[in-house]
Amino acid sequence: MAFNHQCKGCTGGVSISSDPVIYYSDPLLEDSSEFVNENVLKERLDLCLNCTSLQYGTTCMHSGALVSFRAKLKNKGCPFPGSPKWESIV
Repeated sequence: MAFNHQCKGCTGGVSISSDPVIYYSDPLLEDSSEFVNENVLKERLDLCLNCTSLQYGTTCMHSGALVSFRAKLKNKGCPFPGSPKWESIV
C-alpha cells in the first residue's frame, strides 16, 4: 500500500520546538481520568516514534495530531490505515 508522505494537517515547512507543548485551552486537562497512565503512554509513544508515518518527529501524518498529546488520551486510537498500532481504552 502506497502512502502520501505529507502530514494530513501540515505543510512541508512546519515544525515545532522540542519543548513540551502545553494545551491551556483544552478542557480535558481539568479531568485527568481522560488520560492513560504513564506505562500505557510510554508504550504508545514508543510505537509512534518508530512508526513510518511519523512526520517531523512529532506529528502523525494520518491524524495530523501531535503524537505526544494524542497518545495521552484514553479515547484515541492509532489512525494507521488497516492496522492500528494501538487501540483506545474504554
